[in-house]
Amino acid sequence: MKGKFGDIFKDARAEAIPDDDAEEHLGPCASVPRGRWVTALTIKHAGKPWESFQYSGIGTRSEFEPTRFTVDFVDYPDRYRLVVSGRNLERIYLNCIQARLEWIRAADRDFGADGEPVVLKVEVVKLEEKR
Repeated sequence: MKGKFGDIFKDARAEAIPDDDAEEHLGPCASVPRGRWVTALTIKHAGKPWESFQYSGIGTRSEFEPTRFTVDFVDYPDRYRLVVSGRNLERIYLNCIQARLEWIRAADRDFGADGEPVVLKVEVVKLEEKR
């Protein structure tokens, strides 16, 4: 009896604890980790070094349109704007502003099925301070 009781809780615990290495892919252009905290967003640029932004520096205002969104990151005195263009971007945008998006990259072409998010362009723009 003792072995059966322990097996019940062992199985329940295994189901309750997600695999830390598992990812929920939002298509081939973005990913959200499951079961762990995300501290930074990594932009996987093609042909040049990747950039990462700490979510602790996310700005207080972001903008969304179905084919484009912007998110500001502040590292005083520097400010950067992430500009993402594509289609069906709502889920990627919401995960980003909720500090849940682990990485993002632009596709080399528009390959997605209807309703699937496709990132066609990712830019990081350094914002100049207004005087």
